[in-house]
Amino acid sequence: MPARSRVLGLASELGPIVGAENVLTESSALEAFRKDMADFEATPAVVARPSTEEQVGRILDVATRRRVPVVARGAGTSLTGAVVLDGAIILDMQRFNRILKIDPVNWYVQVQAGVVLDDLNQALRKEGFFFPPDPASSFLCTVGGAIAESSGGMRCVRYGTMRDWVLALRVVLANGRSVTLGEPLAKNRVGYDLVHLMIGSEGTLGVVTEAHLKILPVPSVPFVRMLVTFDDWPSAGRAIQELRRRQVMANLMEFMDRETVLAVNAAFQTNFEEAEATLLVDLDEPLVVVAEAIFRAHGARRFSRAANEAEAERFYTVRSHAYLAVKELASGVQIEDVTIPIDRLAEYLALVKEVATRHGLRMPTLGHAGDGNVHPTILFDRTDSASRAAATAASQDLCRYAIRVGGTITGEHGVGVQKVALMREQMHAHGAEEALRLMKGIKQLFDPKSILNPGKYVEAA
Repeated sequence: MPARSRVLGLASELGPIVGAENVLTESSALEAFRKDMADFEATPAVVARPSTEEQVGRILDVATRRRVPVVARGAGTSLTGAVVLDGAIILDMQRFNRILKIDPVNWYVQVQAGVVLDDLNQALRKEGFFFPPDPASSFLCTVGGAIAESSGGMRCVRYGTMRDWVLALRVVLANGRSVTLGEPLAKNRVGYDLVHLMIGSEGTLGVVTEAHLKILPVPSVPFVRMLVTFDDWPSAGRAIQELRRRQVMANLMEFMDRETVLAVNAAFQTNFEEAEATLLVDLDEPLVVVAEAIFRAHGARRFSRAANEAEAERFYTVRSHAYLAVKELASGVQIEDVTIPIDRLAEYLALVKEVATRHGLRMPTLGHAGDGNVHPTILFDRTDSASRAAATAASQDLCRYAIRVGGTITGEHGVGVQKVALMREQMHAHGAEEALRLMKGIKQLFDPKSILNPGKYVEAA
């Protein structure tokens, strides 16, 4: 069936399912769904805004019969093109916005997929709990999107990523049927672990509608938040490596270069010190003395301890606002997401500067240095083909270094459409061709008609 005939009358068929007011077809209404946060672009055929699992299933039935692709979308904060696709039905999941249960004994929260992470934590804190994963887009991103991408964030150096915090899921499969995966239990050894198969699947295996997530009590032990500055990047990297060697466990360990802090100061009228390298660090009180000694031994020039909660929050903003500030520096922005072994951190930070110089690019750098997942942000001119080519070459240089030293091309942002070829390259280099074949078989099993976010990720690799 030609693509145009597949969508002919589609809106009229979806209207009775979700209500005509929840089917968007006008170009002005579709505009908000054409891009992700990194400005990957595509034009959907229609946007449907379901509010129940049954509606999602019926939409997938229609999509399967018509052979129209479906992309589930939370807040669209993907950085790799995972939530945009030409001619697709966009499932806008933001009406799935209820927190269903906070269990103070079993330490879980039952939540719908469209709940925003910051809203979830605001509700949890009223009950004395928190949910650890905190991607930089937590003020926008949804539970379902964070599950699809296995998002991390600043606290992942201590607490891990979404993969470590999901107990159970409700998922609508490509055939329209709903399934429960996992149990809201601390331990469960029945059957294959399909929960973790869904986490990080980028919307290619099913549509998550609900999740049971582990939660923790808000820490009662005080921590110290500080900004530590250095005269060069590798010194900061070597200090982090020594902290690890000395078994000093940070709760937060974020890196920012001078250009990042300059951008934050300019965009948000702040006055943070614009050092060559800055670390934002959270430490339990007993670890501060040994950590400061390690920082000094590696050339730290200044320590600024937060004097109170308000100042601690102010320190946090220099990192949490960084991407929004850096994104305004150029018409084109590509955030790199490689993760390298931490014993290579100082070497990698030196390489980032070398790659930026080699390709004549500005590359403000920030990110989760404590677990080896630093984000060089490649700035380029979207209107200039040479600038775009230089950005692509710089990205490939960084990714291929990661592959070569046993790292990965993506730690938390995913593959989407951006890194399909590099994913294939990594799996070949690491002897994982058979694993890729198995993954393709899993995609075929879950989505035999290839309607769920097709042409991306594993399917395209």
